[in-house]
Amino acid sequence: MIKKSLRVMGVSILTALLAVSLTACEGGGEGGNGNGGSSGGETGTISGSVVGQGPVTEWEILTSEVMKLYSSGDYTQGVKVAKRALQVAQQNDGPDHPNVALGLGNLAELYEAQKEYAKAEQLYKRSLEILEKAFGQDDPFLVPTLFNMASLYNNIGRENEAQRMMERANNIQAK
Repeated sequence: MIKKSLRVMGVSILTALLAVSLTACEGGGEGGNGNGGSSGGETGTISGSVVGQGPVTEWEILTSEVMKLYSSGDYTQGVKVAKRALQVAQQNDGPDHPNVALGLGNLAELYEAQKEYAKAEQLYKRSLEILEKAFGQDDPFLVPTLFNMASLYNNIGRENEAQRMMERANNIQAK
């Protein structure tokens, strides 16, 4: 059985660092085109100097606000801002972009915190689908989402599925 203590609040912060790296590799984040690369974190974490290119985008500002709201426990307002951030990512980057996956993951975390597990599961699955399509089945970008899904499954008593997600994440990390 997986302990609830394995859940790391704001696992998306790890994903945010991956997004920053992805953005720098793609050459995105310029001119407010929405290709910026962070899913949240503290105010100082998202800046032109961290991303390394261009100004902070609307998506980055919104996702930073989502993480602040999540950390403060204001999940209701967090959901509203997360939905807007997701909408911006979809409009700027298209429905299958990793920024959309990060937005889906952030929204799922908020729903999970509100015990809206069915909504959270659906969003985590779509996020994972996007990341698998973008990076492959065994890429480290998938690990935070797999851990989040394991936590969700553990929270709702689906220990076998939680264990499978943990094993998959651990196998990816071991490579």
